[in-house]
Amino acid sequence: MPEARTIAEAYVHIGLTVADGAPGRDPDYSRWTTLTEGDDAWTLVFDHAGHHIELRVPYQTEYEARRDGLHFGPGTSTLVDAGQWVLVSAAYARMAVEDDILSSPDAADGWELARDAALEAAKFIPEGEEEPAPSAFWTPLGTQARAQEPERFTRRRLRDDIDFYQESLDRLRPG
Repeated sequence: MPEARTIAEAYVHIGLTVADGAPGRDPDYSRWTTLTEGDDAWTLVFDHAGHHIELRVPYQTEYEARRDGLHFGPGTSTLVDAGQWVLVSAAYARMAVEDDILSSPDAADGWELARDAALEAAKFIPEGEEEPAPSAFWTPLGTQARAQEPERFTRRRLRDDIDFYQESLDRLRPG
């Protein structure tokens, strides 16, 4: 059974799978999801509209993520590739811009999620390298994203995006 590092990462994976790789404002997938406890992990099952997805979410990685303030978990994802994380980050940023314009209290959460998804993409860049290896793109969506806009996957571009999202977040949640 595939493994998500956190429940949040599991929902990102479900969103990408159910939306056929089109990240955006996803419906509330939680109403079609069950979470059962096991010895050392939850089993998250999504079953709706012809999609049946089962994921294991270890208690340990969820705990570590919460302890360290990581939405999507410690280490590097094995479910969501670098290309998908960049697209997810951009989708969260678009939602944050819309919420910001409307002065919605959700804007800060959107900027935080955009930042954290970009940080996930950056985890795929090896130390001393400027971009992820081709093996960091294993889904059709991630591979296509990299082929269409390879400049979005450089260390510098991801750092610029992360800094912008953090500045936007700091503006809404000072100090």
